[in-house]
Amino acid sequence: MPRILPSLILLGTLTLACQRDWDALETRIHTHHTTPNRHAKRAPVAYPPTLSDVESILVNSFDNKSISDWSYYYTHGDHLGSHNKSMAEWTAQKWRDAGFDAYLEEFPIWYTYPQHSSLSLIWPNGSRHDANLVEDVLKEDDTSSYPNLIPAYHAMSASGNVTAEYVYVGRGTRADFEVLKDAGIELKGKIALANYGGIYRGTKVKNAQDNGMVGCVLYTDPLDDGEITEANGYEAYPNGPARNPSSIQRGSVRFSSLYSGDPTTVGWASSKDSPRGDVAPYNPSIPSIPLSMKDALPLLRTLSGHGVTAKEANRSGWVGGFKNITYDSGPAPGAVINIDHLMNGTIAPVWDVIGVINGTNEDEVVVVGNHRDAWVIGGAADPNSGSAIMVEMANAFGKLLEKGWKPKRTIIFGSWDAEEFGLQGSTEWVETHLPWLQSHAVAYLNIDVGVSGPRTSFSGSGEIQSFVIDQLKKVLFPEGHWGSEFKTLYDMWFNVTKGTVSPLGSGSDYASFYQNGIACIDFGSDGGKRDPIYHYHSNYDSYNWMSKFGDPGFKLHTAMGQALSLILYHIADDALIPWDLPHAAEVLSSYLEELNETISSSSTLPPSNSSGNATLDLTPLSSALESFSAKASHLASVANTALTFNDSIALAVVNSKFRDFARGLASVGGLPGRETFKNVVSAPGIDNGYGADVWPGITDSVNQGDVAQAKEWIEKSAKAVQRAGEILGYGER
Repeated sequence: MPRILPSLILLGTLTLACQRDWDALETRIHTHHTTPNRHAKRAPVAYPPTLSDVESILVNSFDNKSISDWSYYYTHGDHLGSHNKSMAEWTAQKWRDAGFDAYLEEFPIWYTYPQHSSLSLIWPNGSRHDANLVEDVLKEDDTSSYPNLIPAYHAMSASGNVTAEYVYVGRGTRADFEVLKDAGIELKGKIALANYGGIYRGTKVKNAQDNGMVGCVLYTDPLDDGEITEANGYEAYPNGPARNPSSIQRGSVRFSSLYSGDPTTVGWASSKDSPRGDVAPYNPSIPSIPLSMKDALPLLRTLSGHGVTAKEANRSGWVGGFKNITYDSGPAPGAVINIDHLMNGTIAPVWDVIGVINGTNEDEVVVVGNHRDAWVIGGAADPNSGSAIMVEMANAFGKLLEKGWKPKRTIIFGSWDAEEFGLQGSTEWVETHLPWLQSHAVAYLNIDVGVSGPRTSFSGSGEIQSFVIDQLKKVLFPEGHWGSEFKTLYDMWFNVTKGTVSPLGSGSDYASFYQNGIACIDFGSDGGKRDPIYHYHSNYDSYNWMSKFGDPGFKLHTAMGQALSLILYHIADDALIPWDLPHAAEVLSSYLEELNETISSSSTLPPSNSSGNATLDLTPLSSALESFSAKASHLASVANTALTFNDSIALAVVNSKFRDFARGLASVGGLPGRETFKNVVSAPGIDNGYGADVWPGITDSVNQGDVAQAKEWIEKSAKAVQRAGEILGYGER
């Protein structure tokens, strides 16, 4: 196959073709009703799982020692975005060794790197505390002493040299800032000090900027470490599972809820000759710096006895986990912070790796991906637990290829670059190949932090959820220090989630696929309140931490890879794409219930008057959902019968509808002020940045108190659902 499939079939042409075939299909198949798959209760699991011959080959192809080797390679070199071409080439070669074509695609993107960065606390008597913006060197952790260590910084932060009094702002939410303003605390001209957690870091910086503050410091607080803290008697890494006090969370502070991808090419693909726009609307205008727990303590202690007390603030997440710290807001008279931060913004190349297993049906493609770039030399969990799994998964599928297997649908492997700067590698690839993806893509499967702890989780599109859950039942949960009560990944998943699946927001490479109407899941595992602390975006997200605390023996990596391989295999090779359309309809209806609750509890909407001018009537959307549900149930019946009779023509028509219907949900243009977010079902919340808001066009408008816009987006969302229903087909009886 040449670089990406050669035939570009427009979505509209396909849809019309499917509709022309519908009446003929109806006369050839006797339909019956199917029961939606519900996940509220725990389903029985066969133990041990029964696997087909092909499933057994895939599952048994995973070797934890090999995964450990791949992890070691990825975690022992600088692979920040645009720094990792040799790793891209190594990845491509590993995929070629597995038996399929692989190549690099280069994109020029805009990114930032610090030329100089420092933070100092200066007391009224002139004494000072200079923060250390890199973690301590640990003899037990070899990569902590590498000479080319990447300093702790915030990508997309503004440059600046500012000295000012500072104010503790809790989690840095809008409500936290309102508490301070209501108490008469002057924010303008001050520097914000916020603890990480609760909402996305860039939103904290934006909230500080919007309140006239001149800088922002974000620090790690033990509040988010659950029971595993030094205060509770646990030793800190490298001697124990608690957080090392010098750990620093790096990260981007771009305004992630407003855009994805290159901020100079928002809405179009980045290429050598691309026009480039102003980054100012999408990135902060004030400098910000991340800080460790150890260096945050002097700043917090200095504020004691000044400003708003924690009791007066009465805000969730305001009081952290430090002992003997009052968490008063300040400012402390005469105590100032100096931030001296010079960022270099430049255009530089990044490299996506694309691997291809050609299928027999060139009109249907499944993409599976993971990003390769990391903030640190290590990145053992984020992202290279996923990267190591992807290499081993390529080898597993290579063993099928050796036996002459060829999937029904083409499989694309993607190793994305520059995800940490703002999903840049994946977004630019999607934008470059968008017409082809819109007419061919069945699904995108994302694994980012494949393993940072033992607790299996996934989020994703409603139509794919039932099927993913079924695959979790086929994979054994590894024995070890995580407990023996979990026999399968499903057991662990249900224990963690109680059977719920979250909608998709943003924060990883699925975003551009999903926002363009492609079914997606985001798959991985993480830690809980009693698991070893994962040093997120820190220099201690290292091979040493992973091999001793995160996943000794790399057995969790193996299980996650086995599950993802089964998911990929069935979507790529089943005669019928394994979607649960009635469940998709149920999910959309549950989101409508959530929207109703948002409207009912809103404090921003004006009260309705006698003319009902402020009343939001959701009838257009609920009516569209009722119609969609009927069409979904009808098509599911047709699909089951087509599968029972192995009717290839009917299956082809049904599969095209399964593939395409979600395009309708992204067919009415970008959300208000957010042109790269088009899916009317869910998108990152404007105020939290990563977590999802459902029916976001309406929710955004409600939160802004904009009744006219809310009504507009009720109609637009209804039209999108209607369009999705039309793609499913007419003629239900």
